[in-house]
Amino acid sequence: MKGAKFRNFYVPFVLFILLVQLPSLLVASSIGDVPSVFSNGTVFVTGKNANSLDLLTRDTVSKSFKEMGVLSTNSLDFEAPTNKSLVLIGGPKINSKTKELNDVFGIRYEETQDRIIITAKDISISKSKIGLGEDIGIIYFGKSNNSNILVLWGASREGTFAAGLILEDSENLQKYGNSQFLLLKWKDNNGDLFVQKDEISITSEAPATSETTTITEDKNTISVNITADFGNGYTKEWKDVKVPRDSTIFDAMKASGMKFDYNIQALGVFVTSIEGLAENRSTGRYWQYWIGGNYSQLGISNTKVTEGMKIEWKYTDAFQS
Repeated sequence: MKGAKFRNFYVPFVLFILLVQLPSLLVASSIGDVPSVFSNGTVFVTGKNANSLDLLTRDTVSKSFKEMGVLSTNSLDFEAPTNKSLVLIGGPKINSKTKELNDVFGIRYEETQDRIIITAKDISISKSKIGLGEDIGIIYFGKSNNSNILVLWGASREGTFAAGLILEDSENLQKYGNSQFLLLKWKDNNGDLFVQKDEISITSEAPATSETTTITEDKNTISVNITADFGNGYTKEWKDVKVPRDSTIFDAMKASGMKFDYNIQALGVFVTSIEGLAENRSTGRYWQYWIGGNYSQLGISNTKVTEGMKIEWKYTDAFQS
């Protein structure tokens, strides 16, 4: 009887603990969480043969962290601890810890005969061989063995420093707060061959997603994918947005977390602004959308979504007929 009573208590107790812990298991940290999740301190990791810009990146970001109340220490890649939060500085060629964690997170760096490609979370940036006064890079925030890992690196040293300049600006922690992965490029506009903030642009970003995947079949919900092309090579995407069946594109956009404005006309809801970029009557540029590659003129409140639907928004003056 005692054993039965113990089991009757123990099973609900374990279920309760799992339910309490479940949200933390399913929610991935995003860049906006950096100040809080690193609040207990972090270790900045550079390669044994780190170059001067890698070290400057480390010092720049650690200074910014300190201003946010995050204390840090430094380590070389071959002696990096395995049980602490880490900030990895420098690409996989120069930092072995970066290479190790790239493999864990599925970040790929490829060099072909004529191009360099960086890919993660199903988005990529591709560039012809890096020339003088230009570079590409990434910022990625993930977890490994219950440790927070922030990865900053570029195809060359300038890309690494550009990633550091993006991250050390607290306003960017808010601007890209919902993202887990940023792709960036740098172009030397003033000819001084040094990286300035106004020379860096974010080309793509991917939102934080669940790090623990539970496979279930829910016949009452479907998933759609939404992208927005802001022009000048910058895109943003909202992947696997889940909505009830019979939902409209309007419902899916609200469910995605996308920030957008709209007005209501006779043909339904029409989008006037996405993520702060509004239609401009003086230039004639408006937000238009395509479904599976086909242009649509219907209001988004009048178009039902289907499983796997791909909705592509473009900020353009090229009106379709």
